[in-house]
Amino acid sequence: MKYIVYIDRLFIMQTVQTMALLLLTGALLNRRAPSAAASVFRLALGSGAEALFFCAVFCLRGIGSLPRKLLFAAGSLFGLLWVFRIRSAELFFRAVLFYCSAGFLLAGFLHMLPEAFRESMAAVSGLTMALAAGAVFFRKQEKRRREQTVVTAELIEGRVRVVTEALIDSGNTLYDPISRKPVSVVEQSVLEGRIDLRRPERFRLVPYHTLGSRGLMQTVEVEQLRIRREGQDYLFEHVLLGLYNGRVTQDGSYRLILHPALLQDGRLPGRRKGKQHDSESSDARKNTV
Repeated sequence: MKYIVYIDRLFIMQTVQTMALLLLTGALLNRRAPSAAASVFRLALGSGAEALFFCAVFCLRGIGSLPRKLLFAAGSLFGLLWVFRIRSAELFFRAVLFYCSAGFLLAGFLHMLPEAFRESMAAVSGLTMALAAGAVFFRKQEKRRREQTVVTAELIEGRVRVVTEALIDSGNTLYDPISRKPVSVVEQSVLEGRIDLRRPERFRLVPYHTLGSRGLMQTVEVEQLRIRREGQDYLFEHVLLGLYNGRVTQDGSYRLILHPALLQDGRLPGRRKGKQHDSESSDARKNTV
């Protein structure tokens, strides 16, 4: 039996399906590029290259079914290695496991659809991308919800100690462009009158960009920041705090917004790992926002 295969349609369909699988795999691995633009570019380029390789192998003549399938698998594996910059065997194994699981789930769901719907390439491709994007969105929302936690924070400068409630906010992406340290945001009134905010050696300006506004935020460095979370004390040294001239929340339930990178070991350039103790001890680690 002979079939007519339109190679351009095959390429588009394979690109969309590969991109959907890579989206799901990346969400499960929690791997992303340094910026959204770089992430989209790498994902699109990897999906297109893998689809092109698939079409090239598909058009090869004179090879058996098994060698062809092995080549398809090799193309997918190299795509995973390149897109997610995998450097360890453990991460590679997890990526392959998530990639295959996502493929089985998507294939099973699409197989449940009416046959007339499955015959439309545009409908199948659109639904595949919608399902993948929806799954990634809900996973990120759930991750964000889990990471937004209110904790007790203590700011220490010499003999001065200031205790306040703080929110660990996964949406805080503020960094000092020079030192690349994360910057947390505190209400200026929390420190005003207790810590000298105008000392030249601690004063700096950090650019910020929020929805509808941008500018420079005055930032100070405090000697230590202690966080108590789930019965553990974490101590951070030389923490950067952006001063917000207002209230960070209307109800005053917290007055400090912590950078999520504080509690992620090994994620900050040039940072020493913090010490971790039980709730009866003290001291722990470094700073951020």
